[in-house]
Amino acid sequence: MGIFHNALLLDHTERTIVTGPFRPAPRSLLSGEASIAPKPPWFVTHTAAARTGRLLTEFAANPRWRDLPVLFASALRG
Repeated sequence: MGIFHNALLLDHTERTIVTGPFRPAPRSLLSGEASIAPKPPWFVTHTAAARTGRLLTEFAANPRWRDLPVLFASALRG
């Protein structure tokens, strides 16, 4: 169950699977679905999604432990 799309038409892409809750808390709790309290960065309503995505991409390209606190703070800000 999911959506497969290459909106940017990137060449040589590999398969990637992202899993997570489809409903934010507290709606997920009412339906019995497990959820994390802060909104995941891939939610449309996450206020810092663009910044978190940029930081996550930079971390994936050049992983440094000192960059993790800024990345986590941005992800939890949403």
